Amino acid sequence: MDVTVFAIAIWVITLAAAAISDLRAFRISNMFPAIIIVLFVALHTAAGFTSALLPNALHFLLALAIGMVLFGRGWIGGGDAKLYAAVALWFDWNGAVALIFLTTFSGLLLAIAFVAGRMLGIRRNRQNDEKPKSKMERRIPYGVAISLGAVFAAAWIGWAKVFPAIG
Repeated sequence: MDVTVFAIAIWVITLAAAAISDLRAFRISNMFPAIIIVLFVALHTAAGFTSALLPNALHFLLALAIGMVLFGRGWIGGGDAKLYAAVALWFDWNGAVALIFLTTFSGLLLAIAFVAGRMLGIRRNRQNDEKPKSKMERRIPYGVAISLGAVFAAAWIGWAKVFPAIG
């Protein structure tokens, strides 16, 4: 198996595992962003740093800074902020636009699905047919949207632009 294809598989599986973890427990382990960052460094080291990575690093730092502000305000979880920043490392400025758009769109679809599920009584976090009383009861696992947005963005702009080819 080609090393790049193997790296893509690890990346997608890691994102899927983070999404499942967030969906089941509203928690994204630090292990998932760490794997994504280590994979980035390893793959680019093996490829000989063939592309200019400054835009990727700046996208990562900006995403992490914004994510921490949003986390500090209680608008997103810390795991969501770290996962998005780790994913942002893979995308330069052109890819950032696709990543932001597709993550936001995935988040919109996820929110609609959760609201519909709650209205239909499918979600178990509603008790006795009452409206959710606390923010904790209205949470949405945004790690799912981040993971879907990342995979869709990589597919949209082209896997080759996101993952360096290793010969």
